[in-house]
Amino acid sequence: MTSLDRIYQRNLSPTQARHYARLCERNHNTFGAQIYHDVAEALEAAERIRAAMRLQGYLCPTCGNTGRLDDIPCFHCAA
Repeated sequence: MTSLDRIYQRNLSPTQARHYARLCERNHNTFGAQIYHDVAEALEAAERIRAAMRLQGYLCPTCGNTGRLDDIPCFHCAA
């Protein structure tokens, strides 16, 4: 399991990811900080895409815009 997989398993919000990035920077872990910054940017982009899809009336064929299939995040519309 990679460090990126572990980060995504935590289901962080973009704000939380940026907080972890600041903690990594304080501990002189520039690699970890860069990963958390990149994850925060990706999560923000996913939120913007989901919002645009909802405004256009897009209905996810997999989950029906619920974001989950039972207990699994939808791979179409969930980040």
